[in-house]
Amino acid sequence: MFSPKESRRCSRELLSDIPLFNGLADSVTDQLLAASRVVSIPAHTQIFSVQSPVKEAFVLVRGTLRRSTRLAGEVEKTLELIQSPQLLAPGEVFGAERYTSQCESLGSSLILVIDAWRLRAIVQQDLPLSDRLIQLLALRLRSTECDVTSYHYGLSATQRVLDYLLAQGGEALKSAGETPVTLRPSKKMIAARLGITPESFSRCLRELIDLGLIVVDGRVLYIQNAALRDYENGNPERRMSFSRRERAEIIRPRKKLSAGALVNLCGRLRVLSQRLATSWAMIATGLPPAKYQVRLRALVGDFERVDKRLDGLALAPQVGERLQAVQAIWPAYREALLGSATPAEAAAVLGLSEKMLEATDAMTKAAELCGETPDAHYVNTAGRNRMISQRVCKLFLFWDWPGCEDLGEPALTESVREFARNLTELQQNSHGVAELALQLKEVDAQWQVFIASLLPDLSRARRTHHARVVFTEGERLLRLMDTTVKLYERLGK
Repeated sequence: MFSPKESRRCSRELLSDIPLFNGLADSVTDQLLAASRVVSIPAHTQIFSVQSPVKEAFVLVRGTLRRSTRLAGEVEKTLELIQSPQLLAPGEVFGAERYTSQCESLGSSLILVIDAWRLRAIVQQDLPLSDRLIQLLALRLRSTECDVTSYHYGLSATQRVLDYLLAQGGEALKSAGETPVTLRPSKKMIAARLGITPESFSRCLRELIDLGLIVVDGRVLYIQNAALRDYENGNPERRMSFSRRERAEIIRPRKKLSAGALVNLCGRLRVLSQRLATSWAMIATGLPPAKYQVRLRALVGDFERVDKRLDGLALAPQVGERLQAVQAIWPAYREALLGSATPAEAAAVLGLSEKMLEATDAMTKAAELCGETPDAHYVNTAGRNRMISQRVCKLFLFWDWPGCEDLGEPALTESVREFARNLTELQQNSHGVAELALQLKEVDAQWQVFIASLLPDLSRARRTHHARVVFTEGERLLRLMDTTVKLYERLGK
């Protein structure tokens, strides 16, 4: 099927990277090596087609594949989007003479091709390999049954999207921290695999983002492990689930925000005030502007959406007055952010960012006092550290620009001290929730990495490279802190 020039002998090391074949007896591995070859294929290459004889079995080593079939009326149905090393279509390899599905590469991929007859003979002879294959087929059967059930009984599109993302992240997700998932297939392909429209897929992602379960950065998606637990229903041992809602429930007005949720919402403007300045500074530093200009405009939109939502709530007078103060500063700050991004304008942007920070912090503190609960206090304390993760990054980037020197070092030192104080307080008040304690431990570890990244060394002597390192570590800390804030909010309900 593939040209000999594209093929090479399979190595023992490569075979060990495939879970199905890892750790087998040397004699079995030798037989598999003798029956296999490795093929590099470009994107959009067909690996096997419907009705082609099952003479060869195919194993994905690296890359992204799409397996599909054709239904009545020539409608194409996506069966799998495959990114992890695995045997393709095992049911067909061991239970059919011809393939009933087709498979193509979505990107450049590395495929292990095994003589199907020899593979079947090896499986018959080796008990450990046959046991693994039985487990594999059992998992596929269970997955198929879950898929069929989910379309008919109670599983919403959001649940199907979450299940898909969790499957890409792997079975053994940690109790805290985050798990990165790269969405190599297009949204259209993933939506087709899940039986929903691309628009519905985007709405589901937005719902998961709003709930703090995931953070999306381009094609990379970060699952927030601790946020997956069902704290609101008092069952943190179980993952959150999303059942289909009755129409009356969908159109029912939202309930009033809890004290913690209001503090978190106000605190989002506070952290955004710093993220906006940080993104502006990345452009002014001289990094390729396209990426950070898109990020900056997205953050401007986020700020305005949160502001609009707060403006539509029945806020206590002391909170409403401080929101008006924020709104009075915003036009000038927005204009400065979207104007020229050079060090010459840095002092003006830095000054407005500090002014906006003061106004948003006053509003968030007012929301905490209105809440009159310890839970609101802890949400605000965690939210302060969320903001500090970005303020430290901002102060580092503005440090040596004209007119910014006086604020830099004193503010940076005090911010570092406050983060440590707040983190200690939070660690002493984790509500006895193991996942929250573990999340705070992850925060502490990433905080140390972030602080270390501020110090120059020979590997990042260039300002642009150093800025990128600090920005990246700050973003990781921000994601961990954002989940921490959300956990305190949910535990307070």
